[in-house]
Amino acid sequence: MTSPAQRVHDATHRLLELLEAGESTTEEAMAVRGELALATAETGHLEDAWYQAEELVKDAQRRSGGDPDHPAIAEARAVRDEVERIAIARDRERNPT
Repeated sequence: MTSPAQRVHDATHRLLELLEAGESTTEEAMAVRGELALATAETGHLEDAWYQAEELVKDAQRRSGGDPDHPAIAEARAVRDEVERIAIARDRERNPT
């Protein structure tokens, strides 16, 4: 299994390739951005992870064509929720009550 840092590296390069090709809202690009958000959160770079998660939600909204029930939106929000869960867990590790 690859480390989160290696996953960030790989996902970043793949996402850049897709974005340069104008494919930000394709299923593949969104999956790669989701992977990037989660791997980035796992490395502890939470602001960067949150940015990727928010961009993923925006891409999903564009892809949905205004349909709030589109599966891409639910998937993107699930990634954002997981990034938030990772951030909360890391905060609790650093600041136990």
